[in-house]
Amino acid sequence: MVRQTPTLVIDMPNNASIQKVLRDVLDLCELQLQLLSVDAQAAKRKLTSAAIFTAIAVALAGSALTVLLVGFGFLLDELTELSTGGALVTLAIATFVIVGVLMLVAAKAIQAATAAMAETKSELAENVRWLKATMISPSTSPRNQMRRESFQNFREPPHYYTPDPVSPLSER
Repeated sequence: MVRQTPTLVIDMPNNASIQKVLRDVLDLCELQLQLLSVDAQAAKRKLTSAAIFTAIAVALAGSALTVLLVGFGFLLDELTELSTGGALVTLAIATFVIVGVLMLVAAKAIQAATAAMAETKSELAENVRWLKATMISPSTSPRNQMRRESFQNFREPPHYYTPDPVSPLSER
């Protein structure tokens, strides 16, 4: 018995020309994604110079912050019964606790942002590859083959579960 399967092929006289146009459109989409990748790399290079200037600014701000913290330490010494050394150490410990919490929050935010972008990029590329394969050769597309197997032909008898082994390997 020949099994008839439904296909998703468009039955038009110009089926080949439609597939060519769709292939060109999908090629254009792939090229656009590659251009996006190249532009992202160029933006990364430009961000490197911005990162250098930011590092210099952070170093200068760190120096100013050090002077400010020493000033607060002396102020804490004058306003409390702590010695000068005790006031400076207390302020330094409090500052390190705040810095640690901020660094932890920043690290988690960077991980989340990086993971979200990587997943989006890979999903988009996979979808474009699938669409291209489906449009170029619909009859051999993995999704259409899966659909073919999942729809029973009305002439085909239903398959029932049997507990008996059906594999030829089980007879050995």
